Amino acid sequence: MEKDRKITISVTLDAKTFRRFALFDAFRVKKHGRSPALFFLILIAFSFIALLLRKEQSGLIAAVLLMIGLGLPILYFGMFFSQLNAQAERFKLGAGRKVYSVTLSAEGVSVHNLQRAEEDLNLPWKGIGTAYRRKDCIYLYVTPQKAFLLPSGQADAPDQAVWDCIDEHLQQNDNAEGGRKHDHQ
Repeated sequence: MEKDRKITISVTLDAKTFRRFALFDAFRVKKHGRSPALFFLILIAFSFIALLLRKEQSGLIAAVLLMIGLGLPILYFGMFFSQLNAQAERFKLGAGRKVYSVTLSAEGVSVHNLQRAEEDLNLPWKGIGTAYRRKDCIYLYVTPQKAFLLPSGQADAPDQAVWDCIDEHLQQNDNAEGGRKHDHQ
């Protein structure tokens, strides 16, 4: 990237893009799906053990363990999706809404909130954690808890140029844990 070249992405976020990110963040990055899956496997194993023991009431115990093993993860995921839909609705993302503008430059990343008047967020590249490139969006994590979504086709440069800029700066970033990531899916 040329020294004084800037790339600006005026982000219009829709509910579909938001949901994809939330799923990716929760289950691929933060791995929140592991606990319910482990709980399910443990209770299924205990229900089979109860059946193998062939004691009085072992069928009933196995059925209860099986229902709990299936029910709680289903409830967990149901609540997650319900909250996700409510959040997308609360942000009024339905068909799409302009939320922020991100400018990438040699100095760092600048974010301007288009929803409310507040001071721009200016982050040097050294402070950027990691980025994931998906087929329709780049997830730029400035901290492990905060990411900016850069949907494809919304920049004043080609999508590959946006990724190359981020990739180049994250390669130079000694503080990046894992740095940049390709994740085309």
